[in-house]
This record gives sequence, C-alpha cells and structure tokens, in this order.
Amino acid sequence: MTGEARVAAADIARLAGVGRTAVSNWRRRFPDFPRPVGGTPSNPLFSMAEVEAWLRGQGKPVHLPEDERVWHRIRNAAGDADPLGLVAALAAALAAVGHRRLQQAGDAEIRDALPPDLADTPLPLLRAVGELAADRGDAATVEFLCHRYADAHPRRAQSVEPEVAPVMAELLGPCRTVLDPLCGFGPLLLAAAPRAERLLGQERDPALARLTAARLDAAAAGEHDVRPGDALTRDAFPGVEADGVLCIPPFGERVWGHDELTNDPRWLHGLPPRGEPELAWVQHCLAHLRPGGHAVVLMPAAAASRRSGRRIRSRLLRTGTGLFSTSPTPRN
Repeated sequence: MTGEARVAAADIARLAGVGRTAVSNWRRRFPDFPRPVGGTPSNPLFSMAEVEAWLRGQGKPVHLPEDERVWHRIRNAAGDADPLGLVAALAAALAAVGHRRLQQAGDAEIRDALPPDLADTPLPLLRAVGELAADRGDAATVEFLCHRYADAHPRRAQSVEPEVAPVMAELLGPCRTVLDPLCGFGPLLLAAAPRAERLLGQERDPALARLTAARLDAAAAGEHDVRPGDALTRDAFPGVEADGVLCIPPFGERVWGHDELTNDPRWLHGLPPRGEPELAWVQHCLAHLRPGGHAVVLMPAAAASRRSGRRIRSRLLRTGTGLFSTSPTPRN
C-alpha cells in the first residue's frame, strides 16, 4: 500500500470544481495528465499530489475542503480494499469517545476509552476525524462519513431517495419498539427514532451494522440494538414482538434461503416463491409484530400482480392484513 493520497476521477472533478466529463476529456487531450497509480482500468486512481500540481500548472483553481481531505486519507489507508470497515470503525470510535476527548487526551487514554472491538482503530486517522468533528459536531461528522462512503460505493447497500424513509416512519406512527430486519445504513431507524422508545436493527454486513449503530449513537437516538446477521436465516431477535416494523427488502434477490427455510413457521400465509423474496420479508416482518402492531414495507410494484405470489397475497387480504405496493424505486 502506497503512502500517498490517491483520488478517483470523481474526486478530481470535485477538486477542480468541474464535471466528470471534463476530467475524461483532460485525460484524452493532455498527454502530461498524471498517469494512474492504482485502482482498476474502469476506476483508476491517481496521485493527489500529481493531480494538484497538474491543475495548478494549467492555471485551474483547486478546491478541496477539509472533509474531503480527511476522506482521501481514509481511503488511502484502506488501499485497494473496500474502506467500509475502516469507515465504520472510525464512525463508531468517534461516537464512543467524542471529539473533545480526541483533542485533549493522549493515545493511551484514548485506547482505554475505546470499546475492545475498536482497539485497532488507527489513531492518526481517528484524530483527523476528531478535528473535523470539532468544527462540525460528532453527529454531522458521522453522517459525512456515511454519506461520503455511500456516494463512492453506491452499490454497496440498498438505499432510497431521501424523502422515502420519513414517509415510511410517518405511516408507522409512534411506537414503543421499532424493528428494521434489514437496516443497511439505517435510514429507517433514524427516521423512526424521534417517535420510538427502542430501536432494533439487523444487517447482513457486520460493518454496515456497526456504521448504523454509530449513526444512532451519534444522533442520541435513545435505546437501540443493531446486530449483524441475515434475518431470514439467522434471526437476531427470535421471539421479539415489536409495535412497528419498517423494512426495505432487496428487490428480485434470487439467493435468500428458500430451500433452507421451506418449513419455516413464519410462512403462515404460504411458502414464498423462490423468485419473490419480498414476500418472505413481508412474512418475517409480520412474525415480529405484536397483536395490533403495524408494518410498513417498501415493495416493488410488480409484487402486487405476479402470478407466483397470488396465493400469499390473497391469504394476506383474507386474514385482514393490508398489502400495498408503492412506486418509489430504490437506488442500489
């Protein structure tokens, strides 16, 4: 792993205040444009120092705010690996320690203050994140890390348009306990937090689960518990009944445990077809509802008309369980 900061084409565009098309044109038109120093042919990485020197040599202004410089340090520390684990650890460590202690305490004191599973968090990077938090606040800095990662890796976890989570939380209404069995980055739990006493979340990716917990910690979201694991095959909250359940299932997923879960007791309305995992998630959500509770699940419009799911839909309606499809399209 090289010690120099590296930037992708999108980062160069931010650095120069232009669109990505302009960066592509520069690479074609100027033979002295810096050569890639890493990455892949489809997503090359360039030396930040070389890019900055080239831009200044061309008389182009260089704009890189401090938060972007911190982000590039994080990504450089991760090398060619996905930086999610590092981002989640830094966010969790900041939420646990706070920027004031990071500014005032020595290394040994900070290490003692970190939870055991965060003991290996790189202190120079953590202090850089703490300096950023001193300017904008811990919660805002955790949100920056989360959204900056999501912007750089849009396919890493399913997300939705910003207005969808508040609408779903509004439909759910006030609840004592809210569960999201596939919480991703945690937008639904954060949206429900102001009107819930207890938040429960599960996420397949342990790093995403840690990042969601850090967001809830930094936002002072009250009592919450976010656990890693696949809720369909390894439910982290067996026997828990919630007042409300929020969920955005993965649309069209083919491998979700159909064969393993053929006789699962959650399928009160029928075995979900292999090609309709959304109906498995709907029934999982219903299994966690207390009597009289409510679930809000974002479904693809096709789920209301597919032939394979007709039997389950009819049983949901006959038993008085509402089933609605919505039109907003998730961004992967």
